[in-house]
Amino acid sequence: MGYLGKHLFITRITQYRELYDYERDANDKMLTMLESVPEASRTDPRFSRALTIAAHLAACRENWLTWMAGEDRPIGWWFEKDVTLESLRPRYAVSEERWVAYLAALTDDDLEVTFSFKEGDGNTYRVVRSGQLTQLEGHACYHRGQVVLLVDMHGGTTVDTDYIDWVYPRDPRYGVVA
Repeated sequence: MGYLGKHLFITRITQYRELYDYERDANDKMLTMLESVPEASRTDPRFSRALTIAAHLAACRENWLTWMAGEDRPIGWWFEKDVTLESLRPRYAVSEERWVAYLAALTDDDLEVTFSFKEGDGNTYRVVRSGQLTQLEGHACYHRGQVVLLVDMHGGTTVDTDYIDWVYPRDPRYGVVA
């Protein structure tokens, strides 16, 4: 459990839900940054790379949720070709809605449960749910950083997606000390 407020403790799953709220905000900012790239720069292959990375983040969330929730459905491609900017917001909206519902149903005990999945190499792997949730958060930050750099290179408007800037207005324990 983590400390929140003067005497209130939060559960581990609450921490993962908060981190996902942060990720959703950062994803929205990333998509806005991509949309800010001038039309003339959108034909550059590096802009296409930024779109592929953004789609990869969506695919990661979609595929891992399929495996973690034990759903019987095929997983998508990890790195898609020919991604369009217009396809990303609706895709993120659907994925984020599914993730919010999934995380809302989990308990702290569920975090230590392992799940298995079969990868394209034919092997079946086992992973602890809490470890995979942590991996997804770090992986998203890494790739959003790549997108920010590519947007900046193409004349788009970038914004800070650091957790600390997201949490400041939400948690009274953060802020300027008088």
